Amino acid sequence: MSPIHADVLARRDQLARDFRDAQPFRHVAIDGFLDPAFCRALLDEFPRFEDRYALNETGAVGGKAVRMDVREISDTYRALDRSIQAPEFLDLVSRITGIPDLLYDPDYIGGGTHENVQGQGLDPHVDFNYHPGTRWHRRLNLIVYLNPEWDESWGGALELQSDPWSEGANRRRRIAPLFNRCVIFETTETSWHGFPRIELPAERRELTRKSFAIYLYTRERPPAQTAAPHATIYVPDTRPEDIVPGTCLGEAQVAELDRRYAQLRGQLRFLYDREQDFTRQIESLERALADARAAARAPLQGYCVQTRAPEGLWPDGWASSRLSIAFEPSQKVRGIEFDLWIPERLGGDQVLEIAVASTRERVTIAPGRRQRVQLALACAAGTAVELAIQASRSWTPSASGDSADERPLAFKLIAARLQH
Repeated sequence: MSPIHADVLARRDQLARDFRDAQPFRHVAIDGFLDPAFCRALLDEFPRFEDRYALNETGAVGGKAVRMDVREISDTYRALDRSIQAPEFLDLVSRITGIPDLLYDPDYIGGGTHENVQGQGLDPHVDFNYHPGTRWHRRLNLIVYLNPEWDESWGGALELQSDPWSEGANRRRRIAPLFNRCVIFETTETSWHGFPRIELPAERRELTRKSFAIYLYTRERPPAQTAAPHATIYVPDTRPEDIVPGTCLGEAQVAELDRRYAQLRGQLRFLYDREQDFTRQIESLERALADARAAARAPLQGYCVQTRAPEGLWPDGWASSRLSIAFEPSQKVRGIEFDLWIPERLGGDQVLEIAVASTRERVTIAPGRRQRVQLALACAAGTAVELAIQASRSWTPSASGDSADERPLAFKLIAARLQH
């Protein structure tokens, strides 16, 4: 039996309209999302705050604990997990959001139970955009709040923002984290969200901000919404509103400025360390790529040794507008032949200028054609030979929208054979 309240199912068309028309970006807030008794059980079985689940990006213990091992928490959370992955639930969320073929994440990367304590806030940010394991596109955040008591003066309200980089033009919507309220919002490069620092009254400091979050994915995404992979991107706080020219700073204001500067310095240090790590990874990949290129060989059959890596040839057989292969036959050679294929999208006949040793040949091949080219070649064993093919045209698939491949492709070298 689904824990989703029947009223939500009855209102799904209206909720879809609310989601579509919402500002500053598409979202919907749904009160009474779960069956009340089920939601109360989630709160009663909510895991206690533990330091080991509260490590931030820098590895220090922070004020937010996250439990992604949802199925290990309790029977009620296992029942919730079963419901989330059911086709009926995913179809309901698709119906509300207009995003088909949604995928559940069994690992709850970044999701699960979230608990934030006194003094914790969350700077405006956009989330990581690809699942780190499957490379699926992240499309939706779905959060169910579990706070029977919450006053807006305590902070902690979800803030949706249009552009926190532009304070004057930034549009905001605040949504209080009230018990059994579900918020669904799209995950894009402009879906900025966070919440202001929690400031509880002294007599209520035992309270925490509790929620349960899932992130939903798809295998594909509209090209206009697709961006290069990135981690979560934060925008730090601006100057506190109560500090204006002429203000005499009090102890609390100085403490707040110290907190913001410390947070900003921590973020900068994290980014600096991450950039160094990225640099080391790039250098390692460049060395590996250089080694792979040095070891690469063209698909040349016959008694010969290729004396260097081919130039202008990729491992899948595609060649750029200039291909060069150097080899040394170990037996006398009387000829060479190639099997070539010209891509259909080239836009015109491909003219290939082929030079090997003292032999020169011009070959014209129509787009979409596969052709065998044979050349006479007379050279003795041990002779250094260079084969060069210059193409008149190339085609870049990404430029024509056929794929994300950014290589300039001229032809495909299917095979090459020496004749002895």
